[in-house]
Amino acid sequence: MKILDRYLLREFLGYLALGLVGVMAIFVVVDVFERLDVFLDHRASFQLIARYYLYRTPEWVVQVLPIALLLATFLALGQLNKFNELTAMRTAGRSLSGILGPVLVVSVVATLCSLALSELVVPAANLRRDRLYDREIQNIHRQEVTERADVTYLGEGGRIFYMRLYLVNEERMHEVSLQEFRNGALVRRIDAAEASWDGQRWVFSSGHLRDFAGGRERVKPFARMAVNGIGERPEDFAKESRNPGEMNYLELWNYVRRLRASGARVANYLVDLQVKLAFPLVNLIVILIGAPLATRLRMQSAALGFGLSIAISFCYYALLRTGQALGHSGALNPYIAGWLGDLVFGCVGAVMMTHARKS
Repeated sequence: MKILDRYLLREFLGYLALGLVGVMAIFVVVDVFERLDVFLDHRASFQLIARYYLYRTPEWVVQVLPIALLLATFLALGQLNKFNELTAMRTAGRSLSGILGPVLVVSVVATLCSLALSELVVPAANLRRDRLYDREIQNIHRQEVTERADVTYLGEGGRIFYMRLYLVNEERMHEVSLQEFRNGALVRRIDAAEASWDGQRWVFSSGHLRDFAGGRERVKPFARMAVNGIGERPEDFAKESRNPGEMNYLELWNYVRRLRASGARVANYLVDLQVKLAFPLVNLIVILIGAPLATRLRMQSAALGFGLSIAISFCYYALLRTGQALGHSGALNPYIAGWLGDLVFGCVGAVMMTHARKS
């Protein structure tokens, strides 16, 4: 690595670390003041509070990283420009993209780290955070669930379960209806007074089997019928339904696949699925916007860089949420809606970089 690259990388990483710590410190202070009455009322120990914020850290890192990268870009390149070091580098024959090489490498690494944190760490950390906050800080202990009422469960292979009551310990369904879809069309339906697990398969009792083929319905009553090929086990129905927003990409993709097989509308979830990929990429896009601005502005203080970073990040988040809302309402294609923020800011960044390289 060249001396100039090492010099720029050292300056950039220093400002990046400063930005991460500074912005996250603001997040912590604001959150502490919001929850201070809860901590005091329940006499939470410092250790518990520290663990709570430790579990919050991965989510905050993902949210703050684009702001910190943008701030580091403004400060590092702004300082080089302020003291004419950037001009000297370009006079020596180095292009702007060549100068920004180390910064772009860091932004790619940050994008990959953000994606990895979002998929592998954040969901589990948030679950532990919520449990710690409810059980250990607020002393809210929920009783073990022994039965669930009015359960709807989306299974594999286009199966949808409806049951009036599910007894967890007895592994038994009451007033159950199982519908099976192929390509969005209903092909079979089982209605039974109950269904129980015999250790290997579900056994339905006192019901009717309906087959739909060739536009005709055939009904067959039964007293007892064991059904093979159902992959759902008792523990699947015992778990509370998860909000798609709490799933990682693979879990949500699998949920969308099952939902589509049942013929249900999946546009809402496709938008959220795209956002999970689009958001980490903004760590690279902010460099394309920040670098041209930094080469034109001579940063006189960190306050200007911080203010610009917050303003640009706010605009991106606003556009991201607008795209989500339009996608959820059906006014915009789910794929365009999920990537709207990246598309707009990516185009703006590409144009700005092109002009900066020519100037």
